[in-house]
Order: sequence, then C-alpha cells, then structure tokens
Amino acid sequence: MEKLTKRIIAIVLIAVIGVGIGLGAWYFLAVPEAPFKYPGAPSGFDKENTIIIGCAGDTGEIQGDANYEGAWFAAKHINEAGGVDVGGVKYYIGVTKEDTDESNPNLVTSRGVDAARRLIFDKEVDFAVGGFRSEALLAYVEEFMDEEIIFIDTGAATDIFCTNVMTDYDTYKYFWRFMPINSSSLGMQILQTLAGFILTMNATYPNEDISTFGILAEDLTWVDTLVAACADYLPVFTGMKAKVLDPIRYDITLSAADMNTHLASFQEDGCDILIPVISAQGGVLMMQQYAANEYDYLIFGIDVQSQLDTFWKSSGESCAYETIMQTLHKTNKTEKSIAFWDAFIAQFKHEPLYIACGAYDAVNALANAIEAIDSLDTDDIIAEMETWTTDNTERPIGVSGESAWWPNSHDLVAGYPYGFTLWCQWQPDGSKKVVPAAIYTPYAPWLHTADYLVAPWVDEAWS
Repeated sequence: MEKLTKRIIAIVLIAVIGVGIGLGAWYFLAVPEAPFKYPGAPSGFDKENTIIIGCAGDTGEIQGDANYEGAWFAAKHINEAGGVDVGGVKYYIGVTKEDTDESNPNLVTSRGVDAARRLIFDKEVDFAVGGFRSEALLAYVEEFMDEEIIFIDTGAATDIFCTNVMTDYDTYKYFWRFMPINSSSLGMQILQTLAGFILTMNATYPNEDISTFGILAEDLTWVDTLVAACADYLPVFTGMKAKVLDPIRYDITLSAADMNTHLASFQEDGCDILIPVISAQGGVLMMQQYAANEYDYLIFGIDVQSQLDTFWKSSGESCAYETIMQTLHKTNKTEKSIAFWDAFIAQFKHEPLYIACGAYDAVNALANAIEAIDSLDTDDIIAEMETWTTDNTERPIGVSGESAWWPNSHDLVAGYPYGFTLWCQWQPDGSKKVVPAAIYTPYAPWLHTADYLVAPWVDEAWS
C-alpha cells in the first residue's frame, strides 16, 4: 500500500514592502487543510501503515459533511482502540474527503467524477464511502468500480446500484450499500407503517373516513420507485379502498408560493394524510406553509432536513406534528445506539444525520472484515462481507442495525433488526420523539419514547 511520502504543510510568511512610504506590511497566507486526518492515532505512528478511507460527498452541505463526520468518528474510535491488526502489523485509519457538489440543484455530474478521480489518483485511497444524490453517484461510482476499489454507499437509496451487483457482478462487486435501505424498501416501510396508523386513526375518529392520501415528492431519480410503490400499493396495505391523489413532483428550486399552491391543492382534493418524499430543499417551506395555513391533513413521510436537530429553528418553529422516517434517535435501536448518539453529539455538537450513521457503520465494518481475514486483499474482504447473511450469527452489529445483505446484491436487508427506520415526530415544545410504528413496535416495544400527537386543528376538523 504505497502512500504519499511528503505531506508537509507550511506556513508561508510574505513580506510586502510598501514602496515609497517606507512601511512594511506582513501577510500570513492561510494554512491549507491537511489532506489526510488520522483521528485518535498515536503520535509518531508510521503513516505507511495506514488504511485510507476516501469520503465522496458534497462538503459544506449537510449530506457530505455527515458522511465525513461519520467516517472520521469511526476512525477516531478504531485508532484510539489500537487500530487494525493485519498479520501482526498495526494499521491506523486515515480519512480524506473531496467535494462532489451533488446537492447543488444545478447538478454537474462531472464535478463528482473529478472528485472521485482526485480520491483515487491523487490521494490513493484504499476504500471509499459516500454518495447521496443518485444522479451524481451513478456517474462517479464508475471510477471506483474501474479501479476495483470497494465503495460503500452511505446515502443514496435508488435500487439500481445494487441491482447492478446482481446483473454484472464482476464489474460491480466492489459496491455495497450500508445506508439507507433501497427506495423500494423505504416505500414498503411507509406502507407497513401507514397500514397500522390508518386503523388507529379511523378508530380514534369514527366520524371521519380517513382514506385519501397525497404524495409530495421532489423531482429527483431516487423517488421514482418509492412514489410508484406508494401510489400502487397503499390501497392494498391499508386494507381498504383508499384513494391516492395524483402525486405532485416539484422542482427543488421552488418558491414558498409554489409550495403553498401544492399544499392547498391537496386540501382542496380532500387529502387526509400527506406523504412527503424530500431529501433536499423543500422541507422548511413545506412546514412553514403547513403551519401558517393549518391544513387539515397529517404529514407523515420522508423529509431529510427535518432529521436535523436544527430544523425546529430553521423552520421558524413551524415543524410541530410532522412525522418523519429517521434512522436513529436516542433510543436503544441496537446495543450501541445510545452510546454512539451521545458521543457523536458531544464531539460535533449536533445530532447525527442518517448518512453519518451509515459512514460510521461502514468504516467499522471494513475494519471488522480486515481483522477477520487478517488481510487487506480486496477480493478477500468482499468474500468475508458476503458471509454476513441473516443466518450468520457473527455478522457485525452497527449503531443503525445489524449488517446483512439480500442474496447476491450487497444491499442491506430491510426490516427488524437489520435495516429499518424509526418514525420520529416533532412535538409542539420543539423536541423530537420516537413514536410507535408497526415495523418495529411488535418486536421492540421499548423503542418509542412518546405517543403520536395529532395536530390540534386536524383533531378539531376530524372530531
């Protein structure tokens, strides 16, 4: 594993002499950020014995920063615990990042490709984690596949990535998805949850026929399968003749007025439950307009920005009663979850986004596989990870769930105790709580931390 041998950062002092006035002006150039970080590694360790993890993500945006934070935090914990033993040689984890700019509404896929190439050829990474926007990842993941570098997806849900593993194994065997579950599975978990939720709501409000669903989705590739599944199968899963309104797909550059037009149209069409499918822009606008106009339907779905603990403030305290899918909260999802949750907040001063959880589990899983086979050989690592099936009691347990793969796919198994979502609701006091859901409550009734609350204006309309 050859590494760059000179990673020197210098502070350059430049003296600029003010000609004609006899004054000297001194300027310090800013110190560039070190290209590699080795958090928790002991001083003086041999950097030739390092395992470099490349983080591909839109740095400066919540998704890319979360990916890097999760990988960095895993490296810190692994290094502080003594690193990774390979054949009696101690290796430490290094992390580095490149900006793919994939959250940019005006996506330019070549920027992600260039970022991948910098990680591969300039920084010579051994493994990579990342991905968020499917349109971007579809382009730049090919760079890692061409160079036979294991790439672990921590943020993109589109099914196609792991379908490629099944249809062209030799090319795509280096690809794995640790986070999130795929779009089809996300849709299935929405359906399963709403089936139980509708029964409860109709029992609570016997005078109201709660059966009309709206779907509000950003116009991006990853939502295609999910939106189609919800539209096609909601009547089947809810066990009734449910009506699904025509989904609204919006441009992610929409205005507040545009958003309100969409929300008002759902009200006019008799919507009872609105399912948002939002990974980027839109969540703040949706909740601000919802609260201002008190539309008499519930909001129950996917809104990535709402997963952030800053969402209460960024929405102008308008997000109360929104219920969203969220990978992790402060509850005992696995034996490692609460300790990770608390330690992450102590380190970064904010809660972990789902991508951070995925990156943390991915880096730890790589270290687990390397030590299990006592080798850094890529094919051997792949073979070891492929043994992590639901029948293997030695499979790793992460902070988000247990690692196991659908057959021949390298795609995370969906459902308890593997890849499953929590459902979290913003409360009127600005806190967020885990509420009961059919996909986990029967198996782990301790997971929820509060009961579901119906928005008071909806309660009044339905009573």
